[in-house]
Parts: sequence; structure tokens; C-alpha cells
Amino acid sequence: MERCPNCRARYREGTVCYRCGMNLSLLLRIEEQAKAWERIAVERLAVGDHEGAKVAIKQTLARQHRPLALLLQGFMATRKQVG
Repeated sequence: MERCPNCRARYREGTVCYRCGMNLSLLLRIEEQAKAWERIAVERLAVGDHEGAKVAIKQTLARQHRPLALLLQGFMATRKQVG
């Protein structure tokens, strides 16, 4: 998280925004889940489990639109067209 979604203050460590006091813990947890699913997607691709990778990418993007997950999604789409 780079900024508080409520007041747009730069994120500083912690679960509460230093400026507006918004509780950020749920958003931080979702971000961590997205990162974990993204790692799983890469691991699944590395061992050739394309279906597992697709599921993990979908789970990542359901939580957060992360640049790597978006690239992986595009890669999987082109792979399907080529293969």
C-alpha cells in the first residue's frame, strides 16, 4: 500500500493511517493474500502446472491488480492462443 485510500496520505508502517486514523488492517491483509497467490502462480508455472497457475492468477487479481499478475495473465492468454 502506497497511500491511505481514505485521505491519500503516504502509507507509513502500521495498521492505522497516521493522518485520518482509518484502520488499514483488512486492506493490508488482502494485499498480503494477493502477494501469496502471486507467488503460488509463479511456483505453479515453474513446475508446468498451467491450470494451477491460472487459478492462482485469478485469485491474485480478485484481491489486487498487481503488475506481475497482470503480466502472467497476459502470458497465459497468449500461451493458449499459440499452444
